[in-house]
Amino acid sequence: MKIFINSYTYTYERHLRMFDFFNNKKDLVFILPRLWKAKGGKIKVVPPEKPEYTLITTWAPFYHSHYPVIRGMLKGWMPWCGRILRRLAKPGDVLLSSAEPNLLTTYLYGRLARRLGLKHVFLTWQNIDYTRRLKGLKLKITEWLLRENIRLSAGALCGTRQAYDILKPYLNDEIKTAVIPQSGVDTEIFKPGVVSDFRQRHNLHGKIIYLFGAVFDERKGVFTTIQAFQRTLTQVPEGHLVMIGIGKLWSSAQELVKKLNLIHKITFIEWLPNNELPGIFASVDILVHPSEPYRDWEEQYGWTLLQAQASGLPVIATTIGAINEAVIDKKTGILVEPKNIDALADAMIYLARNPEVRKQMAAAGIAHINENFSHVKIAHRLETFLYNL
Repeated sequence: MKIFINSYTYTYERHLRMFDFFNNKKDLVFILPRLWKAKGGKIKVVPPEKPEYTLITTWAPFYHSHYPVIRGMLKGWMPWCGRILRRLAKPGDVLLSSAEPNLLTTYLYGRLARRLGLKHVFLTWQNIDYTRRLKGLKLKITEWLLRENIRLSAGALCGTRQAYDILKPYLNDEIKTAVIPQSGVDTEIFKPGVVSDFRQRHNLHGKIIYLFGAVFDERKGVFTTIQAFQRTLTQVPEGHLVMIGIGKLWSSAQELVKKLNLIHKITFIEWLPNNELPGIFASVDILVHPSEPYRDWEEQYGWTLLQAQASGLPVIATTIGAINEAVIDKKTGILVEPKNIDALADAMIYLARNPEVRKQMAAAGIAHINENFSHVKIAHRLETFLYNL
């Protein structure tokens, strides 16, 4: 049996590497976009060379969720995927598309898999009930797509327990389900003690460094972080905030920093490739990731939270979405209410002033990731699921 994987997620080497830990790598065939555009097209990703796999690239015309009329319904769809599968696949093989079940992309792949006798698998991260997010005709169309995609599929992967609870009312007895994210954390790279000159390069000797690393938009608590840090400085004068990212609030964040007279206390760094993060995580003291609800979105895991814990960083995050599945409150980090500047500042001060607590949280975070979210663990669970459809 072969497993065909055609999710754009795996154009990123950090996610593709998870399959290195499969026992049966010879059975894997990847069909990936030859070029994937992220962050509104500002970041272009080309699949890495992986000679140990069969890796085929093709055209993916839809790469975001803001197209007129169709919005994100065809995100990740590859028109020539059917031609490739007709040539290489046999009845009984698996097609893992890892697309959400409320998308046309998933429906097209499910129909294709059914025609070719393949076992189709989709993935969902949805953590807000559909009936809460939608209404009227849009809800009816969405629920029709959900049921059709479930009917056309042999398996459903839920990235979080919360996503499973959202999907459960639509499931039937024919489809197998499991709570497994589409990738894990590379604990061979994200680990404590990575050597880096980050502090020297940015002249941060002797500082308590808080790290914010996320897209600069309304979902990530950009302004909340800056305002909480201003209050933190009254108790932690040696504090310094490093903000890494890119996005539409980038300029506004810098303007706020100037207005608050924090220019010498906050360092802005534009988006960095993932392979530079381990050294940064090893150089700072605390990760601050105060996600906020925005429209019909709440944080799923937040890969940054997982990678930081694997690196031995205590984290401060918020009590929304599935963050409580990624961070164990009071054990691997501290969770506060979203948009609560005072609570965030209190947590930042508390961790700065209690190095022993930081050390305990660091050890607990490393164990938490190794036991639940490492590439090794996720690969084993995913491979077992796919071979038992």
